[in-house]
Amino acid sequence: MMKPAVVEPTPELRRGAERDSILSACFGAMGDITLTDSAVIILFAAMIGAGDMFAMFTTALMPFFNGVCLIPMALLATKVGNQRLIIRVIALSVLMFLLIAASPWFGSWSVTVMIGGLTLFSFFHTGYAAAWFPMLDTFLTPDRRGSYLSRMRFCWQFSSWLFLFLIGLVIGKTPSLGMLQGVLFLSAVIFAGRCYFIGRIPVFRVEERDASGLRKGLKIAVGNKALTGYSVYLFVLNIGSCGTIPLVMLYLKRHIIAPDNVTVILSSATMLGMLLGSITAGKILHWLGVKKIMLTAHGIYLFGNIAFFLLGKNSMPPLMLYGCLTVLLLIYSSTLGCAYITSTFEMMKLATPGNKTMAMAFCGTLSSSGSGVSRILCSLFLGAGVLAVEWSCGETLFSIYQTLFLLYAVMLVFAAVLLLVVPAVFPDGRYAYQAE
Repeated sequence: MMKPAVVEPTPELRRGAERDSILSACFGAMGDITLTDSAVIILFAAMIGAGDMFAMFTTALMPFFNGVCLIPMALLATKVGNQRLIIRVIALSVLMFLLIAASPWFGSWSVTVMIGGLTLFSFFHTGYAAAWFPMLDTFLTPDRRGSYLSRMRFCWQFSSWLFLFLIGLVIGKTPSLGMLQGVLFLSAVIFAGRCYFIGRIPVFRVEERDASGLRKGLKIAVGNKALTGYSVYLFVLNIGSCGTIPLVMLYLKRHIIAPDNVTVILSSATMLGMLLGSITAGKILHWLGVKKIMLTAHGIYLFGNIAFFLLGKNSMPPLMLYGCLTVLLLIYSSTLGCAYITSTFEMMKLATPGNKTMAMAFCGTLSSSGSGVSRILCSLFLGAGVLAVEWSCGETLFSIYQTLFLLYAVMLVFAAVLLLVVPAVFPDGRYAYQAE
Protein backbone atom coordinates (compact mmCIF):
# COMPACT_ATOMS: atom_id res chain seq x y z
CA MET A 1 0.00 0.00 0.00
CA MET A 2 1.42 3.36 -1.08
CA LYS A 3 1.97 5.97 1.55
CA PRO A 4 -0.18 9.10 1.04
CA ALA A 5 1.63 12.23 -0.06
CA VAL A 6 2.66 14.53 2.76
CA VAL A 7 1.64 18.16 2.28
CA GLU A 8 2.46 21.43 3.93
CA PRO A 9 -0.44 22.81 6.01
CA THR A 10 -2.06 25.97 4.69
CA PRO A 11 -4.95 27.93 6.25
CA GLU A 12 -7.35 26.59 3.59
CA LEU A 13 -6.25 22.98 4.08
CA ARG A 14 -6.44 23.34 7.87
CA ARG A 15 -10.04 24.61 7.68
CA GLY A 16 -10.99 21.81 5.32
CA ALA A 17 -9.41 19.27 7.65
CA GLU A 18 -11.39 20.71 10.57
CA ARG A 19 -14.64 20.36 8.62
CA ASP A 20 -13.94 16.80 7.48
CA SER A 21 -12.81 15.69 10.94
CA ILE A 22 -16.03 17.03 12.50
CA LEU A 23 -18.10 15.21 9.88
CA SER A 24 -16.13 12.02 10.55
CA ALA A 25 -16.83 12.39 14.27
CA CYS A 26 -20.56 12.88 13.62
CA PHE A 27 -20.94 9.91 11.27
CA GLY A 28 -18.87 7.68 13.52
CA ALA A 29 -20.78 8.67 16.67
CA MET A 30 -24.21 8.23 15.03
CA GLY A 31 -23.16 4.74 14.00
CA ASP A 32 -21.43 3.38 17.06
CA ILE A 33 -23.91 4.88 19.55
CA THR A 34 -26.15 1.88 18.84
CA LEU A 35 -23.36 -0.46 19.99
CA THR A 36 -21.99 1.42 22.98
CA ASP A 37 -24.14 3.45 25.37
CA SER A 38 -27.68 3.10 24.05
CA ALA A 39 -30.54 0.72 24.76
CA VAL A 40 -30.47 -0.61 21.17
CA ILE A 41 -27.75 -3.20 21.71
CA ILE A 42 -29.34 -4.27 25.03
CA LEU A 43 -32.70 -4.84 23.31
CA PHE A 44 -31.01 -6.62 20.41
CA ALA A 45 -28.99 -8.88 22.72
CA ALA A 46 -32.12 -9.79 24.68
CA MET A 47 -34.00 -10.70 21.48
CA ILE A 48 -31.36 -13.16 20.30
CA GLY A 49 -31.28 -14.90 23.68
CA ALA A 50 -28.52 -13.18 25.65
CA GLY A 51 -29.21 -13.05 29.38
CA ASP A 52 -28.76 -10.04 31.63
CA MET A 53 -25.09 -10.88 32.17
CA PHE A 54 -24.25 -10.78 28.45
CA ALA A 55 -26.53 -7.82 27.78
CA MET A 56 -24.67 -5.74 30.38
CA PHE A 57 -21.32 -7.14 29.26
CA THR A 58 -21.85 -5.71 25.78
CA THR A 59 -21.71 -2.17 27.22
CA ALA A 60 -18.44 -2.91 29.08
CA LEU A 61 -16.29 -3.90 26.12
CA MET A 62 -15.55 -0.42 24.75
CA PRO A 63 -14.31 1.20 27.99
CA PHE A 64 -12.50 -2.00 28.99
CA PHE A 65 -10.42 -2.12 25.80
CA ASN A 66 -9.80 1.62 25.97
CA GLY A 67 -8.32 1.00 29.38
CA VAL A 68 -6.21 -1.99 28.38
CA CYS A 69 -5.11 -1.11 24.84
CA LEU A 70 -4.90 2.69 24.63
CA ILE A 71 -1.16 2.95 25.32
CA PRO A 72 -0.13 -0.01 23.08
CA MET A 73 -2.26 1.41 20.26
CA ALA A 74 -0.60 4.81 20.75
CA LEU A 75 2.76 3.08 20.22
CA LEU A 76 1.42 1.41 17.05
CA ALA A 77 0.17 4.77 15.75
CA THR A 78 3.66 6.21 16.00
CA LYS A 79 4.93 3.42 13.75
CA VAL A 80 2.26 3.22 11.01
CA GLY A 81 0.94 6.79 11.11
CA ASN A 82 -2.22 8.16 12.72
CA GLN A 83 -4.46 8.38 9.66
CA ARG A 84 -3.34 5.06 8.20
CA LEU A 85 -4.08 3.33 11.50
CA ILE A 86 -7.47 5.05 11.83
CA ILE A 87 -8.58 4.07 8.30
CA ARG A 88 -7.49 0.46 8.77
CA VAL A 89 -9.16 -0.04 12.15
CA ILE A 90 -12.36 1.65 10.98
CA ALA A 91 -12.54 -0.63 7.94
CA LEU A 92 -12.17 -3.65 10.23
CA SER A 93 -14.71 -2.16 12.65
CA VAL A 94 -17.28 -1.81 9.84
CA LEU A 95 -16.89 -5.52 9.06
CA MET A 96 -17.44 -6.38 12.72
CA PHE A 97 -20.45 -4.06 12.82
CA LEU A 98 -22.02 -5.91 9.90
CA LEU A 99 -21.23 -9.25 11.56
CA ILE A 100 -23.01 -8.13 14.74
CA ALA A 101 -26.07 -7.07 12.75
CA ALA A 102 -26.06 -10.43 10.94
CA SER A 103 -25.56 -12.49 14.13
CA PRO A 104 -29.24 -13.68 14.37
CA TRP A 105 -28.69 -15.58 11.11
CA PHE A 106 -26.17 -17.87 12.85
CA GLY A 107 -28.84 -19.78 14.75
CA SER A 108 -27.61 -21.26 18.02
CA TRP A 109 -24.33 -19.39 17.57
CA SER A 110 -26.05 -15.99 17.49
CA VAL A 111 -25.00 -14.80 20.94
CA THR A 112 -21.43 -16.07 20.49
CA VAL A 113 -21.10 -14.33 17.13
CA MET A 114 -22.53 -11.09 18.53
CA ILE A 115 -20.19 -11.08 21.55
CA GLY A 116 -17.21 -11.99 19.34
CA GLY A 117 -18.05 -9.21 16.89
CA LEU A 118 -18.48 -6.67 19.68
CA THR A 119 -15.20 -7.72 21.28
CA LEU A 120 -13.26 -7.22 18.05
CA PHE A 121 -15.13 -4.00 17.25
CA SER A 122 -14.18 -2.59 20.65
CA PHE A 123 -10.58 -3.71 20.24
CA PHE A 124 -10.24 -2.06 16.83
CA HIS A 125 -11.93 1.08 18.12
CA THR A 126 -9.06 1.67 20.57
CA GLY A 127 -6.79 2.23 17.56
CA TYR A 128 -9.06 5.08 16.51
CA ALA A 129 -9.15 6.51 20.04
CA ALA A 130 -5.36 6.39 20.36
CA ALA A 131 -4.65 8.06 17.00
CA TRP A 132 -7.49 10.60 16.89
CA PHE A 133 -6.10 13.42 19.04
CA PRO A 134 -2.53 13.12 17.71
CA MET A 135 -4.00 13.37 14.18
CA LEU A 136 -5.90 16.53 15.14
CA ASP A 137 -2.65 18.00 16.37
CA THR A 138 -1.25 17.89 12.82
CA PHE A 139 -3.63 20.58 11.54
CA LEU A 140 -5.08 22.37 14.60
CA THR A 141 -3.24 25.53 15.59
CA PRO A 142 -3.15 26.39 19.32
CA ASP A 143 -5.50 29.34 18.86
CA ARG A 144 -8.12 27.12 17.17
CA ARG A 145 -8.11 24.16 19.56
CA GLY A 146 -10.64 25.42 22.10
CA SER A 147 -13.30 26.50 19.61
CA TYR A 148 -12.76 23.43 17.45
CA LEU A 149 -13.07 20.92 20.31
CA SER A 150 -16.22 22.66 21.52
CA ARG A 151 -17.81 22.59 18.05
CA MET A 152 -16.79 19.01 17.41
CA ARG A 153 -18.17 17.72 20.71
CA PHE A 154 -21.43 19.62 20.26
CA CYS A 155 -21.88 18.36 16.68
CA TRP A 156 -21.29 14.67 17.36
CA GLN A 157 -23.33 14.62 20.55
CA PHE A 158 -26.25 16.48 18.97
CA SER A 159 -26.28 14.24 15.89
CA SER A 160 -26.08 11.11 18.08
CA TRP A 161 -28.94 12.27 20.28
CA LEU A 162 -31.11 13.13 17.27
CA PHE A 163 -30.36 9.81 15.55
CA LEU A 164 -31.17 7.80 18.70
CA PHE A 165 -34.32 9.82 19.37
CA LEU A 166 -35.58 9.20 15.81
CA ILE A 167 -34.87 5.47 16.20
CA GLY A 168 -37.02 5.47 19.34
CA LEU A 169 -39.88 7.13 17.45
CA VAL A 170 -39.67 4.78 14.45
CA ILE A 171 -39.28 1.32 15.99
CA GLY A 172 -42.55 1.34 17.95
CA LYS A 173 -43.40 -0.23 21.31
CA THR A 174 -42.52 -3.81 20.35
CA PRO A 175 -40.02 -3.80 17.46
CA SER A 176 -39.27 -7.08 15.73
CA LEU A 177 -35.80 -8.56 15.59
CA GLY A 178 -35.73 -7.70 11.89
CA MET A 179 -36.44 -4.05 12.73
CA LEU A 180 -33.49 -3.87 15.15
CA GLN A 181 -31.29 -5.64 12.61
CA GLY A 182 -32.27 -2.98 10.09
CA VAL A 183 -31.30 -0.27 12.60
CA LEU A 184 -27.89 -1.90 13.09
CA PHE A 185 -27.26 -2.32 9.35
CA LEU A 186 -28.18 1.34 8.79
CA SER A 187 -25.90 2.32 11.67
CA ALA A 188 -23.04 0.33 10.13
CA VAL A 189 -23.43 2.19 6.81
CA ILE A 190 -23.49 5.55 8.62
CA PHE A 191 -20.49 4.51 10.70
CA ALA A 192 -18.53 3.82 7.50
CA GLY A 193 -18.81 7.54 6.76
CA ARG A 194 -16.13 8.08 9.41
CA CYS A 195 -13.63 6.26 7.21
CA TYR A 196 -14.61 8.32 4.14
CA PHE A 197 -14.14 11.70 5.81
CA ILE A 198 -10.90 10.68 7.54
CA GLY A 199 -9.60 9.67 4.11
CA ARG A 200 -10.31 13.18 2.80
CA ILE A 201 -7.97 14.78 5.35
CA PRO A 202 -4.48 15.37 3.93
CA VAL A 203 -1.45 13.93 5.70
CA PHE A 204 0.28 17.06 6.93
CA ARG A 205 3.98 17.45 7.47
CA VAL A 206 4.89 17.47 11.16
CA GLU A 207 8.07 17.30 13.13
CA GLU A 208 9.23 13.74 13.76
CA ARG A 209 8.48 12.44 17.22
CA ASP A 210 10.80 10.10 19.05
CA ALA A 211 8.77 6.95 19.78
CA SER A 212 11.45 5.69 22.17
CA GLY A 213 10.48 8.50 24.55
CA LEU A 214 7.08 6.96 25.26
CA ARG A 215 8.40 4.43 27.76
CA LYS A 216 10.25 7.16 29.59
CA GLY A 217 7.12 9.30 29.40
CA LEU A 218 5.07 6.61 31.12
CA LYS A 219 7.65 6.43 33.91
CA ILE A 220 7.43 10.20 34.35
CA ALA A 221 3.61 10.04 34.40
CA VAL A 222 3.56 7.32 37.08
CA GLY A 223 6.10 9.29 39.11
CA ASN A 224 3.86 12.37 39.11
CA LYS A 225 2.21 11.81 42.51
CA ALA A 226 -0.50 14.42 41.99
CA LEU A 227 -1.50 12.91 38.63
CA THR A 228 -1.33 9.36 39.99
CA GLY A 229 -3.54 10.20 42.97
CA TYR A 230 -6.12 11.86 40.72
CA SER A 231 -6.02 8.94 38.27
CA VAL A 232 -6.62 6.39 41.04
CA TYR A 233 -9.55 8.49 42.28
CA LEU A 234 -11.06 8.54 38.77
CA PHE A 235 -10.64 4.76 38.51
CA VAL A 236 -12.59 4.10 41.71
CA LEU A 237 -15.12 6.89 41.05
CA ASN A 238 -15.92 5.45 37.61
CA ILE A 239 -16.45 1.97 39.07
CA GLY A 240 -19.25 3.47 41.13
CA SER A 241 -20.69 5.86 38.54
CA CYS A 242 -20.21 4.64 34.96
CA GLY A 243 -22.30 1.48 35.03
CA THR A 244 -25.45 3.22 36.25
CA ILE A 245 -26.95 4.36 32.94
CA PRO A 246 -26.71 1.01 31.08
CA LEU A 247 -28.05 -0.68 34.22
CA VAL A 248 -31.05 1.67 34.12
CA MET A 249 -31.71 0.58 30.51
CA LEU A 250 -31.57 -3.08 31.56
CA TYR A 251 -33.80 -2.33 34.56
CA LEU A 252 -36.38 -0.72 32.26
CA LYS A 253 -36.33 -3.64 29.84
CA ARG A 254 -36.22 -6.59 32.25
CA HIS A 255 -37.97 -5.48 35.44
CA ILE A 256 -40.21 -2.50 34.74
CA ILE A 257 -41.10 -3.99 31.31
CA ALA A 258 -41.20 -0.61 29.62
CA PRO A 259 -42.10 -0.50 25.90
CA ASP A 260 -38.97 -0.80 23.78
CA ASN A 261 -39.41 2.59 22.13
CA VAL A 262 -39.72 4.21 25.58
CA THR A 263 -36.45 2.55 26.59
CA VAL A 264 -34.68 3.86 23.48
CA ILE A 265 -36.12 7.38 23.91
CA LEU A 266 -34.97 7.40 27.55
CA SER A 267 -31.59 6.26 26.28
CA SER A 268 -31.55 9.27 23.94
CA ALA A 269 -32.23 11.46 26.99
CA THR A 270 -28.82 10.46 28.31
CA MET A 271 -27.21 11.73 25.10
CA LEU A 272 -29.12 15.00 25.47
CA GLY A 273 -27.91 15.27 29.05
CA MET A 274 -24.30 14.67 27.98
CA LEU A 275 -24.73 17.38 25.35
CA LEU A 276 -26.11 19.88 27.87
CA GLY A 277 -23.35 19.06 30.34
CA SER A 278 -20.64 19.51 27.73
CA ILE A 279 -21.80 22.84 26.31
CA THR A 280 -22.27 24.37 29.76
CA ALA A 281 -19.07 22.93 31.27
CA GLY A 282 -16.92 25.95 30.40
CA LYS A 283 -19.20 28.42 32.16
CA ILE A 284 -19.75 26.12 35.13
CA LEU A 285 -16.00 25.56 35.42
CA HIS A 286 -15.41 29.31 35.43
CA TRP A 287 -18.21 29.85 37.94
CA LEU A 288 -17.57 27.03 40.42
CA GLY A 289 -14.00 25.89 39.82
CA VAL A 290 -12.66 22.34 39.70
CA LYS A 291 -13.03 21.56 43.41
CA LYS A 292 -16.73 22.45 43.66
CA ILE A 293 -17.56 20.67 40.40
CA MET A 294 -15.84 17.48 41.55
CA LEU A 295 -17.59 17.49 44.92
CA THR A 296 -20.96 18.32 43.37
CA ALA A 297 -20.59 15.63 40.70
CA HIS A 298 -19.65 13.05 43.32
CA GLY A 299 -22.73 13.99 45.32
CA ILE A 300 -25.02 13.78 42.27
CA TYR A 301 -23.68 10.33 41.36
CA LEU A 302 -24.39 9.16 44.91
CA PHE A 303 -27.85 10.75 44.99
CA GLY A 304 -28.69 9.36 41.54
CA ASN A 305 -27.87 5.76 42.43
CA ILE A 306 -29.83 5.99 45.68
CA ALA A 307 -32.79 7.47 43.77
CA PHE A 308 -32.68 4.69 41.18
CA PHE A 309 -32.56 2.19 44.05
CA LEU A 310 -35.72 3.69 45.59
CA LEU A 311 -37.68 4.00 42.33
CA GLY A 312 -39.21 0.55 42.25
CA LYS A 313 -41.58 -0.99 39.74
CA ASN A 314 -44.69 -0.30 41.80
CA SER A 315 -43.57 2.88 43.54
CA MET A 316 -45.76 5.07 41.29
CA PRO A 317 -47.86 4.94 38.07
CA PRO A 318 -45.86 4.06 34.93
CA LEU A 319 -46.04 7.49 33.27
CA MET A 320 -44.92 9.22 36.46
CA LEU A 321 -42.13 6.65 36.86
CA TYR A 322 -40.90 7.24 33.29
CA GLY A 323 -40.97 10.98 33.93
CA CYS A 324 -38.92 10.66 37.12
CA LEU A 325 -36.42 8.38 35.41
CA THR A 326 -36.09 10.82 32.50
CA VAL A 327 -35.33 13.73 34.84
CA LEU A 328 -32.83 11.66 36.80
CA LEU A 329 -31.11 10.45 33.62
CA LEU A 330 -30.86 14.02 32.31
CA ILE A 331 -29.31 15.23 35.57
CA TYR A 332 -26.99 12.23 35.87
CA SER A 333 -25.78 12.29 32.26
CA SER A 334 -25.35 16.08 32.15
CA THR A 335 -23.18 15.72 35.25
CA LEU A 336 -21.13 13.07 33.46
CA GLY A 337 -20.70 15.40 30.47
CA CYS A 338 -19.61 18.35 32.61
CA ALA A 339 -17.34 16.14 34.73
CA TYR A 340 -15.65 14.77 31.58
CA ILE A 341 -14.66 18.28 30.46
CA THR A 342 -13.53 19.15 33.99
CA SER A 343 -11.53 15.93 34.17
CA THR A 344 -9.75 16.71 30.89
CA PHE A 345 -8.98 20.21 32.16
CA GLU A 346 -7.57 18.82 35.40
CA MET A 347 -5.52 16.13 33.68
CA MET A 348 -3.84 18.74 31.49
CA LYS A 349 -3.15 20.87 34.55
CA LEU A 350 -1.59 17.99 36.47
CA ALA A 351 0.51 16.65 33.58
CA THR A 352 4.23 17.24 33.76
CA PRO A 353 5.28 19.86 31.16
CA GLY A 354 6.76 18.16 28.10
CA ASN A 355 5.04 14.87 28.93
CA LYS A 356 1.37 15.72 28.43
CA THR A 357 0.64 13.07 25.79
CA MET A 358 1.71 10.14 27.94
CA ALA A 359 0.23 11.72 31.07
CA MET A 360 -3.16 12.00 29.38
CA ALA A 361 -2.89 8.40 28.10
CA PHE A 362 -2.00 7.15 31.58
CA CYS A 363 -4.85 8.99 33.28
CA GLY A 364 -7.26 8.08 30.47
CA THR A 365 -6.30 4.43 30.81
CA LEU A 366 -7.22 4.33 34.50
CA SER A 367 -10.39 6.34 33.90
CA SER A 368 -11.59 4.03 31.09
CA SER A 369 -10.57 0.95 33.06
CA GLY A 370 -12.78 2.05 35.93
CA SER A 371 -15.73 2.44 33.56
CA GLY A 372 -15.10 -1.02 32.07
CA VAL A 373 -14.68 -2.68 35.46
CA SER A 374 -17.94 -1.06 36.64
CA ARG A 375 -19.94 -2.74 33.88
CA ILE A 376 -18.05 -6.04 33.95
CA LEU A 377 -18.63 -6.45 37.69
CA CYS A 378 -22.30 -5.60 37.20
CA SER A 379 -22.64 -8.24 34.48
CA LEU A 380 -20.91 -10.83 36.68
CA PHE A 381 -23.26 -10.09 39.60
CA LEU A 382 -26.24 -10.47 37.26
CA GLY A 383 -25.01 -13.81 35.94
CA ALA A 384 -23.29 -15.42 38.94
CA GLY A 385 -26.38 -15.82 41.10
CA VAL A 386 -24.69 -14.45 44.23
CA LEU A 387 -27.39 -11.78 44.69
CA ALA A 388 -31.05 -12.47 45.38
CA VAL A 389 -33.30 -11.85 42.40
CA GLU A 390 -35.75 -10.16 44.76
CA TRP A 391 -35.76 -9.26 48.44
CA SER A 392 -38.02 -7.29 50.74
CA CYS A 393 -37.68 -4.67 53.44
CA GLY A 394 -40.95 -4.47 55.32
CA GLU A 395 -43.63 -4.33 52.66
CA THR A 396 -41.30 -2.97 49.95
CA LEU A 397 -39.99 -5.41 47.36
CA PHE A 398 -36.58 -4.76 45.73
CA SER A 399 -35.08 -6.37 42.61
CA ILE A 400 -31.50 -7.39 41.88
CA TYR A 401 -31.14 -4.28 39.68
CA GLN A 402 -31.98 -2.05 42.64
CA THR A 403 -29.46 -3.97 44.73
CA LEU A 404 -26.78 -3.11 42.17
CA PHE A 405 -27.69 0.58 42.30
CA LEU A 406 -27.20 0.35 46.07
CA LEU A 407 -23.80 -1.33 45.60
CA TYR A 408 -22.77 1.47 43.24
CA ALA A 409 -23.76 3.96 45.95
CA VAL A 410 -21.59 2.10 48.47
CA MET A 411 -18.64 2.22 46.05
CA LEU A 412 -19.15 5.98 45.65
CA VAL A 413 -18.99 6.40 49.43
CA PHE A 414 -15.68 4.52 49.38
CA ALA A 415 -14.45 6.67 46.47
CA ALA A 416 -15.14 9.78 48.57
CA VAL A 417 -12.30 8.72 50.88
CA LEU A 418 -9.89 8.99 47.94
CA LEU A 419 -10.72 12.67 47.57
CA LEU A 420 -7.94 13.05 50.13
CA VAL A 421 -5.37 12.37 47.37
CA VAL A 422 -6.99 14.70 44.81
CA PRO A 423 -4.91 17.91 44.65
CA ALA A 424 -7.86 20.11 43.57
CA VAL A 425 -9.75 19.13 46.74
CA PHE A 426 -6.88 18.78 49.23
CA PRO A 427 -3.76 20.50 47.80
CA ASP A 428 -0.45 19.08 49.00
CA GLY A 429 2.55 21.40 49.13
CA ARG A 430 4.83 18.59 47.94
CA TYR A 431 3.06 18.45 44.59
CA ALA A 432 3.74 20.73 41.64
CA TYR A 433 0.15 21.94 41.64
CA GLN A 434 -1.36 25.36 42.13
CA ALA A 435 -4.81 25.31 43.66
CA GLU A 436 -7.40 27.74 42.32
